[in-house]
Amino acid sequence: MITPRATYRLQLNKDFTFADALALVPYLEELGVSHAYLSPILKARAGSTHGYDTVDHTQLNPELGTMAEFRALADALHQRGMGVLLDFVPNHVGVGGSENPIWLDLLKHGQASRYAEWFDVDWSAGRPGATGKVLVPFLGSTYAEALAAGQIRLKSDGEDGFAVWVYDNDKLPVRPEDAAALVEQYGSADAAVTAHTGHEGDFASWGALDRLIASQHWRLVHFGAGGDEMNYRRFFVNSELAGIRIDRDEVFEHAHRLVFELIAEVLVDGLRIDHIDGLLDPKRYLEQLRARSPRPIWLLIEKILAPHEQLRPDWPVDGTTGYEAGAELIRLVTRAEAEPALTAAYADFVGEVTEPDQEEYRTKLRVMDNELAAELESLAKRFAALAWSVPETRDLTELQMRRVLRETVAHLSVYRTYADGEGVSSRDRREIGRALALARRTQPQVQPIAFDFVERVLCGTLEGGYDPEALRLARGRFQQYSGPVMAKGLEDTTLYRYNRLVSLNDVGAHPDRFSLSIAAFHDSNRRRLVTHPSCMIATSTHDTKRGEDVRAFIAAIADEPELWGEAVNRWRQRLSPAADAVHPNDLYLLFQLLVGGWPVGDVGDEFAQRLKDAMMKSVREARERSDWGVNNTGYEEQVFGLIDALLGDARFLEDFHPVRERIQAVGRRKALVQAALKLTIPGVPDIYRGGEDWEQSFVDPDNRRPVDFARLKERLASPEKNRDEKIVLTRTLLRLRCRLPEVFSAGSYEPIDAGEDIIAFRRSHGDKSVVVIADLSRGHSTMLPQLADLPTAFGSTGGPVWVLASA
Repeated sequence: MITPRATYRLQLNKDFTFADALALVPYLEELGVSHAYLSPILKARAGSTHGYDTVDHTQLNPELGTMAEFRALADALHQRGMGVLLDFVPNHVGVGGSENPIWLDLLKHGQASRYAEWFDVDWSAGRPGATGKVLVPFLGSTYAEALAAGQIRLKSDGEDGFAVWVYDNDKLPVRPEDAAALVEQYGSADAAVTAHTGHEGDFASWGALDRLIASQHWRLVHFGAGGDEMNYRRFFVNSELAGIRIDRDEVFEHAHRLVFELIAEVLVDGLRIDHIDGLLDPKRYLEQLRARSPRPIWLLIEKILAPHEQLRPDWPVDGTTGYEAGAELIRLVTRAEAEPALTAAYADFVGEVTEPDQEEYRTKLRVMDNELAAELESLAKRFAALAWSVPETRDLTELQMRRVLRETVAHLSVYRTYADGEGVSSRDRREIGRALALARRTQPQVQPIAFDFVERVLCGTLEGGYDPEALRLARGRFQQYSGPVMAKGLEDTTLYRYNRLVSLNDVGAHPDRFSLSIAAFHDSNRRRLVTHPSCMIATSTHDTKRGEDVRAFIAAIADEPELWGEAVNRWRQRLSPAADAVHPNDLYLLFQLLVGGWPVGDVGDEFAQRLKDAMMKSVREARERSDWGVNNTGYEEQVFGLIDALLGDARFLEDFHPVRERIQAVGRRKALVQAALKLTIPGVPDIYRGGEDWEQSFVDPDNRRPVDFARLKERLASPEKNRDEKIVLTRTLLRLRCRLPEVFSAGSYEPIDAGEDIIAFRRSHGDKSVVVIADLSRGHSTMLPQLADLPTAFGSTGGPVWVLASA
């Protein structure tokens, strides 16, 4: 295994292939990274821009290139002493479409499919007379409307019989016995298709097809029915990503066969495991992965830790993908004393504000009552069936189970707990105990025995004649359910509702944690060095809601709270009446995005559309004035109209730009501090595609738009022209990591007391050391020149950061 030094994340798709990545290798070497960190490369749905919708684990994605092209990329990296980190998805696969053979076999054969146990399908769920079917919520209209419109059609599937196609996109195979009967009745495939084809606009003419569909192993419905009647485990609320049983040995072997071949061939040096919390037993999976890997690899997991939570010490991993480090860095550069003023300014602008913890509680209840309602019902049925299996708890009801489980999940402060075959940890018992205590308080009308039963199940203290397997699965399904609720409630709703300072609202963070002290930052770094020194350190990812420099610029608002408070009120008045049509909370967010996202370089023609797309997603995720399921396009158009109005209003821009420039000037210093610390604290820093320069992306898919690598190469080739720019700082520190690898991979971490608003530390290994000094004050500290005169000084990055090396 090549010891990781720094990674560079690349988003592969049909427009950026293995060949494109190969052409970039010399640039990555010059920049100073050690690993190309690739988004998923296994075959995904056609046109996928992210690769997380794997449809075939046995082959590479043909849209990315051939095996020979992948080998050429890996070989080019290895020839330069570099390696490959691969993003891998064990939790789910892409379904729908026509490309996943395992999913199609499930639909065709139902419970008789050889893959029936590979998916988490609740075959007992469904309406009376409709059990034993897989729900397929892929329609954009009602079933009757789609059928009458001719959007659902029978087609011949050649030797495989027949299939029903929806929108000429989603393939739904017909049962073999029905296919045989059609051939027997009509003699040929063409005749059978003709007999089942009606006239557009005439529902009755499609009766034969309707009757054929009714007998299948699947049930086709409008996408809105998924939240209420879904009967297979999904990735969060995405019905086109179905969970798989990676805990089953045959599924594990199938899913990892090609990846293990790539590892054995020394084409892949490490894995980043996506969504570890979706698995039934994460620890067992990781142990199995370590044991089955053909050779040692660098192993990271995507794990979102609560602010008070630490990565499990008994998991055989090198660390997380670093969301928590990114959250700490942005809070470190956010001025603590500004919290009261900004809290007051926010409330003054928007009116009554719900505190983040209460907002999180409400939104988690909301998602359980809507998008994840079917999963909650299934969980309640499972707990009720367990209770009914012995006389002592037979009086408990399914409704009681639903109420207790719903309230407990809503109060859980971590994404999930990890009870397994080895028992329940004391930490998990505390989390469960706290959540249940709050649930008992908010639901006093529920019988205590119901809470007692759930607590004993979750804490592993239930005794009696209960089926151990049923008990294990009930606890496991609870743990798999709480993560999606937290993700959709906190990440994808609360973080779009509480807009006090949105630089603090990102994956792995909590908006009520305003700042981080220098002492706490030192403590975290020392702890990481001891527990997971090869953990990834990330400030921008494909999941972050705003690029790292957008966040740094917005964080600078805390340095100018009075200026900000006066400006936003003045801007609202100037933009009336267009601004009056937009809710104050959305308007407050828009003003922050303008300040943080206004490009450092050329604005470009696309900025207005990027801003509109970001606001549309934000409004829909907040689920207050629009939604993904039911779009309030009228309100969204009012937001878009305001964006057009303000960008075209010379008087507004004349007022806006001086404020923006003042805040961004401070923000640029914060961004440089953030980047420098990421590259020098314990851990392996990751550069998100283009993030070596100013990274001002909004939420995805904006952060997957093409990167102008030609421009980056030019800038990197002329450091004298970009002396104070982020790209020069990044390259300088990455090259320093190349020159002194042991200092950063195994060196000590020693805090240096440099006074208030100065963070300083030393990394040492043998006779080599690096001193890092960063100025967190509003202006340049008078102490920095004195500290920079140390006789061991090798060089510095300049600006608000000094890095002094001795060797």
